[in-house]
Amino acid sequence: MRLKNVLTVAAVAAGLLIAGASFADAPPYGTEQFEEWFDANGQLVGYVHWTCDGRRETWGSRSGRLEVSQRACPEP
Repeated sequence: MRLKNVLTVAAVAAGLLIAGASFADAPPYGTEQFEEWFDANGQLVGYVHWTCDGRRETWGSRSGRLEVSQRACPEP
């Protein structure tokens, strides 16, 4: 019975890691992406910004309510 519990916890943890990693993918070519996390009071607590040249900039905490937006990169 104990092994079953350990395997269940491991499976749940793996699923959460996979779900959390889905936001870590870069946006489609030609766009930049903003992932912003807000606390219960609506204050920005963290973000991930994928730049037009493919860099990933982060700040703060990635927990709370998530809003994701994308926009086209300007033509060079």
